[in-house]
Amino acid sequence: MVDILSYGGGLQTAGMLAMIKLGRLPRPDALVFADTGDELPATYTHIEQYGKPIADELGIPFAMVQKTLKGKVETLYDFSMRYKWIPQPWGRTCTNQFKIQVIHKYLRPYKGQQVNVWMGISTDEAQRKKPSRVKWITNTYPLLEMGYSRQDCVAALQDAGIPSPGKSSCFYCPFQKQTRWRTLQIQHPVLFQKAIDLEENARARNPQYTLTGKAPLKTYLAGEQLAWEELLEAEEGCHTGYCFV
Repeated sequence: MVDILSYGGGLQTAGMLAMIKLGRLPRPDALVFADTGDELPATYTHIEQYGKPIADELGIPFAMVQKTLKGKVETLYDFSMRYKWIPQPWGRTCTNQFKIQVIHKYLRPYKGQQVNVWMGISTDEAQRKKPSRVKWITNTYPLLEMGYSRQDCVAALQDAGIPSPGKSSCFYCPFQKQTRWRTLQIQHPVLFQKAIDLEENARARNPQYTLTGKAPLKTYLAGEQLAWEELLEAEEGCHTGYCFV
């Protein structure tokens, strides 16, 4: 039997790593992070400063894997630009091709064994629980089995002396609220412009495409004057983590 923690870089999976360090969860055989190439900078920083070093301290291999095309890494952004497409909430191509399939490829050497993939779903979002589409892989939910909530993950991080990683997502994720788009615009203007370029590239093929589900990103924030304190307050209350955990 092989136990693999699917590490998304967000609060729940970082909390799970803290729980492993504290002895509140058992130790998996490996951690795997499916990297779209387009995560927010804070996610990569947290992985390098805390995720990898703690896994190394615990003797757990930490693998970062990416989608490849003809032997070369292809980011979700590259894929989207090539096909003049943007991620859409109803399609989930990004999740399937750049997360699930990439992790399944990494797990192929274990085929023939019982492979348990640990998913970071806490009790407050139990509706996200889904079975694996692959017969030889079983999705398991340690946080649900132990009755741990999001706040338990927060507490574990604090007890282990690990800062919260915040929400993980691609910088142009269509699930973002307006406040997150504004935060991206202020904190990472280069990435915000890349998101605009991505959307405009897709709209050249289909004018109905938008990353916001409403107005094009270029005009979506026009006229909005949100104070920085309001942005911080809004971010503190955002814990959906819809795509990846």
